Amino acid sequence: KANAWMNTGEGGLSPYHLQGGADIVFQIGTAKYGVRDKNGNLSDEKLREIAAHDTVRMFEIKMSQGAKPGKGGMLPAAKVDDEISKIRGIPAHTDSISPNRHPEIENNDDLIDMINHIRQVTGKPVGFKAVIGDKTWLCEFLTAVNKRGKEFAPDFITIDSADGGTGAAPMSLLDYVGMPIHESLPLVIDTICKSGLRDRIKVIASGKLINPAEVAWALCVGADFITSARGFMFSLGCIQALQCHQNTCPTGITTHNKKLQRGLVAEQKSTRVANYIKNMAYEVGLISHSCGVHSPRELSRRHARIVQENGTSVMLADIYPDICAVNMKNQAEL
Repeated sequence: KANAWMNTGEGGLSPYHLQGGADIVFQIGTAKYGVRDKNGNLSDEKLREIAAHDTVRMFEIKMSQGAKPGKGGMLPAAKVDDEISKIRGIPAHTDSISPNRHPEIENNDDLIDMINHIRQVTGKPVGFKAVIGDKTWLCEFLTAVNKRGKEFAPDFITIDSADGGTGAAPMSLLDYVGMPIHESLPLVIDTICKSGLRDRIKVIASGKLINPAEVAWALCVGADFITSARGFMFSLGCIQALQCHQNTCPTGITTHNKKLQRGLVAEQKSTRVANYIKNMAYEVGLISHSCGVHSPRELSRRHARIVQENGTSVMLADIYPDICAVNMKNQAEL
């Protein structure tokens, strides 16, 4: 109904992900849920099993998430029933810890190695998701990629905003660590352009981009795709009770409590989710046509203006000149 891809999140691939026939992005979290061996290490055999599903289109290594960059997590035993145990590959009725990082990634070369190993094993595109705190690391990573060759680059990078949300995040990280998407997205795209890898690496924007104006802005900056968790949670009925990790979600979305789950009627909510994405696509298209372009992908930085504190606005292209466009022009002149 929704005509959109679906990210599994770090919890593994369930039969329910496959029922609708949607394109799937399989996310590999630090606990390697769904693709781990008995010791919690990445399993090539499990990777191949996941990749064998035609609807699983690509793999995303989760480095960090917007709400709590640099912190791991714990799935409480009360939520680890037999079904979750089977899907994630962990002991039932026991607390499950997600480390704050991937132990096998100590440096940029390790990250490149992991990306390419998963790509070779699965035969599918592989990228990573991260919250950006500074461009220094990104410059170093892209330099390391160029030393090896473009074929070693990630197929995509998902940029998560520091103001992303989950009820299971400490407020100190939620409010103060990482860069918001409005700052990090142009920085990342321009840095990739300067590295000469923009034609090789797709950029996915994520983090509070829940309305047509925000999605159109991200496309103007240069994002190839926009993803959302919050928007779909709202369409399901999320009221931001901040009880996601306590098994007491009053709307039934993030709880295993059968009584509370009655608040989530899938047959009704699925229609609302589909309507959300359909109306989003329509409204973004409407904005695009009003800007004088045929499709949203033709939006550029000259189509957006940023309102300043004094009430006046400045063209986005004046704040962030389009490095990629300049590079293409220079190459054409040569």
